[in-house]
Amino acid sequence: MIGDRIKKLRKEKSLSQQELADLLDTSPSYVSEIEKGKKIPGGNLLFSLKRVFGVSIDYLMSGEEDANNHIVQPAKQTSIVVDLIEKLLLEMNEEAQRDVLKYAEEKKQLSELLAKKKKRRAVNGD
Repeated sequence: MIGDRIKKLRKEKSLSQQELADLLDTSPSYVSEIEKGKKIPGGNLLFSLKRVFGVSIDYLMSGEEDANNHIVQPAKQTSIVVDLIEKLLLEMNEEAQRDVLKYAEEKKQLSELLAKKKKRRAVNGD
């Protein structure tokens, strides 16, 4: 979940919720709600998180990692798509941004669930 990744990154940087909130120009209670999964950060906050932690929005959204820890180096085409999505998110209002991010998180969870089910079937010989 995106909140878990943000909490992990915050702790890796030895930041308190207050310190992260100050860097993001938001409240510590909002950071807490994000980390608990009660809120989903909007596009502007995602860009700030990207800047503060030095990670890709891909990592924040999906948790995909590479050998460089959390910095995902997408292929050129993927990079272009990600840039377009980032620009579109910035043009949306906060509610629309949250809806898109919620959809992406739900899509990821469904994909993970289906992958686990497929793996179980392969192990069980179904």
